[in-house]
Amino acid sequence: MFSLRYAVLAALALGALCSVTSNYCKRDTGYTYSLAANGWDKCDSNGLACCYYVNGSVVIYSHGYNNNGSYNANTHCEYIIDINADCNIVMCIQMDFSMDGGDSIKIRTMDMSIDYRGDKRPYNANLNSNSASVEFQSDSSEPPAGSNWAMGFVCIPDTDYRSVCEVCDDIADEMNAGPDGDEVVKAITSA
Repeated sequence: MFSLRYAVLAALALGALCSVTSNYCKRDTGYTYSLAANGWDKCDSNGLACCYYVNGSVVIYSHGYNNNGSYNANTHCEYIIDINADCNIVMCIQMDFSMDGGDSIKIRTMDMSIDYRGDKRPYNANLNSNSASVEFQSDSSEPPAGSNWAMGFVCIPDTDYRSVCEVCDDIADEMNAGPDGDEVVKAITSA
């Protein structure tokens, strides 16, 4: 709990570094890195950590999503999601979600922890929080072709009642359209 609070506090501090017009920014990792086509640090097979700060409704795609699911082995990506204090985050999972057997995704909020490993398919859920940490980790084996995934995180104001099914149906087409080029995080416009 204590480290999650530090992560949330760090995420709040990082929020000041983000552009007002952007829904996410890349957090400095302190490592030497190479630039990807989208201008961010890229995850590589040397175990470089990818760290993103998200402050709006977004879809997060696995690296290499448009390249037949070619994220690298030995990657570790963390997405700190910190949205308006007066909303709850609804998590939506793409229907053809797939990961390699030794990979995992962990979703943490102040009150809950959800872990998905291997081919266990996540489910749509209301996280009942306005902040969360999402961590993706792949093992040392080369992921088979088609191992890719997408997760949408939508801010629903506390004053609105919308079911998880309704929210996820509203963004399904946008999620299924895929990322722009090699982008990993895409702002949601339809929610």
